[in-house]
Amino acid sequence: MTKEIYVIGDESRPVVKNILVQLQATKCTIHVIAPVPERLVFDTSRQLHIVLCLFEGMDFEVVRKLGQIQKNGNINIYTIGTINMTVDQDTMLRKIPAIRFPSYTFNTEEFISTLQKNDITDKHILVVDDEPILLRSIKSWLGDEFEISLVNSGEAALQYLSSHSADLVLLDYKMPGMDGPEVLKKIRSNVSLAQLPVIFLTANNDKESVMTVMNLKPEGYILKSKSPTEIKQAVIDFFKSRL
Repeated sequence: MTKEIYVIGDESRPVVKNILVQLQATKCTIHVIAPVPERLVFDTSRQLHIVLCLFEGMDFEVVRKLGQIQKNGNINIYTIGTINMTVDQDTMLRKIPAIRFPSYTFNTEEFISTLQKNDITDKHILVVDDEPILLRSIKSWLGDEFEISLVNSGEAALQYLSSHSADLVLLDYKMPGMDGPEVLKKIRSNVSLAQLPVIFLTANNDKESVMTVMNLKPEGYILKSKSPTEIKQAVIDFFKSRL
């Protein structure tokens, strides 16, 4: 997927011009937004990369607004530059989780490398479930953020993983033939797959099932009864926790 970068800054300023010139050489899609709070409107249902160009005399309501937006979405913020700030302004900026480039000497390669590490849209998820309707649903819920592959059995999952890579497996618990716990055991016993993250996505929430799964040490346990938004957010939170 093409990465989108939102640059917040005044295009007439040299630092912003420099950043735009360098970023235009990348394969990213660049959007420039004036540093005015009311202009900060984003689609927070998608992962966003926002570059805030600091400058003397800027309206710090921009910073406050970015902090509010970040709480409601999957947003990575990068600040460029160093300016004189009041104690309150410095505190406000420090409250926002951001990657800081303190110099106006902007290093595109360093920035893109950092962005790649923070980006989750390139992640490949293998979904394993014997229900075709659920497989299609999961792909529709997650497909706008991730690369999704689907298989309908534990045996097919292991065969797929023998020749393809994945960043995460969403695994059903109860399936005909090889069930989810057995699939996870085989993944953990395979040297080349042992570190592959596995999250159970299942309707089984009884104590025995949960204890069986937890003893196998998966990376998570998501109930199918959760809403599509909650399931998607759980996957996003998993990847963000590993950055």
